[in-house]
Amino acid sequence: MSELLAIVSQDADYYLMLSYILKGAGYRTMLVDIPSEAVATAVDRDAAAIIVDCQPGSQILADIASGLKERGLASNVTLIALVAEKAAYLDILKANVDESFTRPMPPERLLSYLQGTIGNSSGEATSRLAPIFDDVKLDVSSRRVLVRGTPVNLSPIEFRLLSALVGDAGRVLSRAELIAVAWPPTVFVEPRTVDVHIGRLRRALKRVLGRDVIRTVPKEGYAFEIS
Repeated sequence: MSELLAIVSQDADYYLMLSYILKGAGYRTMLVDIPSEAVATAVDRDAAAIIVDCQPGSQILADIASGLKERGLASNVTLIALVAEKAAYLDILKANVDESFTRPMPPERLLSYLQGTIGNSSGEATSRLAPIFDDVKLDVSSRRVLVRGTPVNLSPIEFRLLSALVGDAGRVLSRAELIAVAWPPTVFVEPRTVDVHIGRLRRALKRVLGRDVIRTVPKEGYAFEIS
């Protein structure tokens, strides 16, 4: 069955247009026109992603992000923001979204991101645990990091960043290299966006490990340290 996308919008015409594009790409869609019910609705219907049509000055995006985190679903449900103002870009990132797009937006950018992030659920995932060191493992099938068996919630982008860093532990990966592995090739990503996601990843790992395992190399990039 194709993946279900919950679209949070109070603009019915915009939803119909976006839904038409997404259905043409093989996704199912549902409209959530009461933003406060977005998380509960997405959970009840097992949505793979929540796409939020952000309005200037609205708090709903941060509320949805908090709701996903409280339910332990931040790593399972992809949160996407469609932003009307470029000036709000960094504020959107601070809300713990997985990705944001500034409107007007070429539809192929969103489709490329969705296909690279959640696919279309046509194949069966194979569970595989990849050890990082001692008590830490990567659960590839569900995009989780397990610390002594306890999952650490990471967004899909942060999981891919960690996978790249761990896969070449000790070597400094440039921001360009990290962008290439963590985002679809057709999506434009600023270096500052990499820094924001690395910062979140670093804090999440430090909380459970009690130490910093990501090394910053000024003007070069980042490296994963296991010693």
